[in-house]
Amino acid sequence: MSKLSSPPSAPNLISVNCLVIDKSTGEIIGYGGEPSVLAGKTSYQQELSKCRSIDDFEDHISFIDRRKLPPHELHALRDAVDYAHGTWRRTGVDCRITLPQQRLLTQLRDLVLYHNVIYISQTALASKLSVSESNLIKKLRTLTDAKLLIVRTSRDGIRTGEMKIIINPRLIFRGSDEARERYMKWWYRPTCSLRTSEANTSGSTGAIARAA
Repeated sequence: MSKLSSPPSAPNLISVNCLVIDKSTGEIIGYGGEPSVLAGKTSYQQELSKCRSIDDFEDHISFIDRRKLPPHELHALRDAVDYAHGTWRRTGVDCRITLPQQRLLTQLRDLVLYHNVIYISQTALASKLSVSESNLIKKLRTLTDAKLLIVRTSRDGIRTGEMKIIINPRLIFRGSDEARERYMKWWYRPTCSLRTSEANTSGSTGAIARAA
């Protein structure tokens, strides 16, 4: 077996652990000093449900080609508003989404990069919503009390100074219809609390977390 003095130049030759191999046949051609294609650190996508900071989330979505995601529109929110209003008119059950709630959801929708989750610093979110940081939770309460939103902070394991916002996927979702259906199934699962629903919504069944 010969030793190649220069790196393999043919397109079908690769270097693996100092062996020059023909990709088409698997034949070992010789030895070479070219760095192995197996060398270097392998990157793995962290599960969405395990993201605890903006950095974690950015690392997660770095594996996703967001150009291939469906258009990020407000149709689902508007449909939900109309349906709730119709239910109220027909049955008298008031499940309407109020105008203040609609405005806040529209603002949050602009911050959703992927699926129904937002990772953001408290300072940045307060600025986006034009409120002080001290009034931020109060501002979001109009949605959390209506079970339209889940908020996680450092008390829930999120990095100090940052927040994780999870929006009801029936209202706002950036992703495939199939993924949205799975998220909705977990959100409305009758045997689960909101906290359990969050965990399953963000990263259940493996496929959701590994894009999810």
